[in-house]
Amino acid sequence: MPFIKPNSLSVLALAFAMIFLFAFACADDDDDNDDAQPDVNDDDVNDDADDDVNDDVDDDLDDDVDDDIDDDVDDDSGPEPICVQGVFEPYWGVLHAHTSYSDGQLTPADAFAHARDVAGLDIMIVTDHLEQLYFPFPSERYEKCLEESDDAYDPGFFLTDCGFEYGSGFRLPLFQSTGHNNVFNSFYLFPIVQLDFHDFYDDLVRCVDCVGQFNHPVSDPLQHWNHFEYFPVVDVKMNLFEFNGGGLVWEAFFEALDAGWHVSPMYNQDNHSPDWGTKDDRRSGFFLADLTREDLYGAMMERRSFMSYDKNASISMIADENCWMGSILEGYASLPLDIEVMDIDDGDGFVSIELFGPEIELLGTVDCAGEVICTANFDPQVDGPTYFVARATQTDGEWLVSAPIWVAPGGAK
Repeated sequence: MPFIKPNSLSVLALAFAMIFLFAFACADDDDDNDDAQPDVNDDDVNDDADDDVNDDVDDDLDDDVDDDIDDDVDDDSGPEPICVQGVFEPYWGVLHAHTSYSDGQLTPADAFAHARDVAGLDIMIVTDHLEQLYFPFPSERYEKCLEESDDAYDPGFFLTDCGFEYGSGFRLPLFQSTGHNNVFNSFYLFPIVQLDFHDFYDDLVRCVDCVGQFNHPVSDPLQHWNHFEYFPVVDVKMNLFEFNGGGLVWEAFFEALDAGWHVSPMYNQDNHSPDWGTKDDRRSGFFLADLTREDLYGAMMERRSFMSYDKNASISMIADENCWMGSILEGYASLPLDIEVMDIDDGDGFVSIELFGPEIELLGTVDCAGEVICTANFDPQVDGPTYFVARATQTDGEWLVSAPIWVAPGGAK
């Protein structure tokens, strides 16, 4: 049977049928949304973002939630300052996908084989729906997924694993989803019934090695986690942010950053058909020292990811010649930033590299003149705690987005 946490047994008696049906209703297949390009008009981006990213949430949503997020953990213990250093190479993958173990097709073994042999991915992680992995009860589906991923895992050549997608949090009376989240690097399933995303946060914080991800934000009206309500203790674990899905995801990314979250961008395919890695060319990218699970989960914790609409294009940003994107720095009056974008395919050149700050403020632009390798150097002022994000646009209009670098002046955090 699946790896079930002891405290989950207390909720197994609750409304299995209701949660099962709800999970099916909320299973997001983004086939209709993947071709939707976010609005790149920066003149419009700032004006109505807060209004457009689902302002209809009630003010009384979980007013006392601060008392609910893991009372035994210091709520002020957010991510610590770090200069991420190392020699890394880019790798590309899909880290949100489904099989018949929930609401997709075929098996994880099929997904791994397709991703490796047909799509040519470096990384493939299957994340079937948490709620459906329990059915029929008792189920061994998660155990089987982990076993199949171990069989396909070839360190240095092809990285596989299994996680799961939480999605049972909803808002009454209409059972509207308040957000889905992937969980990576967990050998057990979280409880099947979690009626609020704050309950999910509790379980994520308790999981020592887990990493969380905001899945397809603003795909549904309330899928913004109460406008990215911030908890420092959860911020340590919630490190990734998907750009796939419908809605104003670019704006939502900055809403999360402005709320305080330290998250880096991803683009996953959320496959529900047997097209893992071939559904489109969009990818999650990671800079790793080696193609191993240990390095991948280390990169997730250090937020060393990027998102790309192109299957083999990359973007990197380094501060002060040493500190990779994902770093959290202190003590700078200004921060020298070196950005490089690259696409190994001839003809897939770049139009520009842009640097953004809080509230999607455009801080500078470099013309890439269609080159397949382009670099940019910026030295923005640091007048207070802030962050910087780089975005590159290719000649075909496709985007790449870097992980942020966070920085504070003096000794302030």
